[in-house]
Amino acid sequence: MLNRSSIFRFSFFSTILVLLLFGCSSVELQIDHSPVQLDIIQKINSGFIPAKCVYSSIERTAFILEENTNYIHIYRNGKKINTIGGLGFENTNFNELSDITISPDGKLLVLDSFQKKIKKFDKDGKWITEFDLLDFSEPKLFDISIDETFYIYDDNRKEIVISKYLNEKDFYTFGKFQLIDPQKLLLTKNSVVVFNGSENKTIVFDTLGKFLDEYNGNYQFDGDHTYKLESYNILHCRSDNKFAVSTKRWKNFSIKGNFVILLSDNEVWIAKFIYQQQSG
Repeated sequence: MLNRSSIFRFSFFSTILVLLLFGCSSVELQIDHSPVQLDIIQKINSGFIPAKCVYSSIERTAFILEENTNYIHIYRNGKKINTIGGLGFENTNFNELSDITISPDGKLLVLDSFQKKIKKFDKDGKWITEFDLLDFSEPKLFDISIDETFYIYDDNRKEIVISKYLNEKDFYTFGKFQLIDPQKLLLTKNSVVVFNGSENKTIVFDTLGKFLDEYNGNYQFDGDHTYKLESYNILHCRSDNKFAVSTKRWKNFSIKGNFVILLSDNEVWIAKFIYQQQSG
């Protein structure tokens, strides 16, 4: 018959054995998710210079902001279905169209810096509603989180404002003295990515505004993967693999919601990375 001391020793060594077995198994089962392919979903020959494109996977619709204009062109399955914008004060007009993004429900959000409004449109370009930005001085760039919290770069403040209700009572700001000439603001699951154009630097904050890192060049992130935009391709920084190799020079790119968007002078690519699991 086992006494209390024997039972304790048996239990202790059994526990150690289980930990060792599971420890070895976990080492053997470690995997490295590497990008092996860029799957092109749409290629759009725009016929104009695109400044930015956002893609609604819910509506399978691309919205392209035309450079140095107040026009947004809407494409579905690679075919243009509508154009909205132009100078004016009607619901579908803009005076200083400065940025676009996609709402959590898949609709188009448009920032008009002069009107100090964010306007919301459906997949066909029909006006739905708008939000006033009366407590902002010069809103220039923006994005929105899954819980509908806005991240807005105010060019007069030279900082990013986090706000749920778009009034100064719930403002939380960050980035002052770090954002010199931001041309792109992108909110991912765990971070805020800002590209300073004149310095050619990418600055990364967490979603509460804490500074995380700074990179020389135009970078984007897909989970734990880091990508850099080069002249004629995208570089995966861990493997040095190159994707979207083209004879056309890429001007800009973004990665959000697993979708990659690339812009050249008259073309837009919408794609997704395919990752292969490999035993480590």
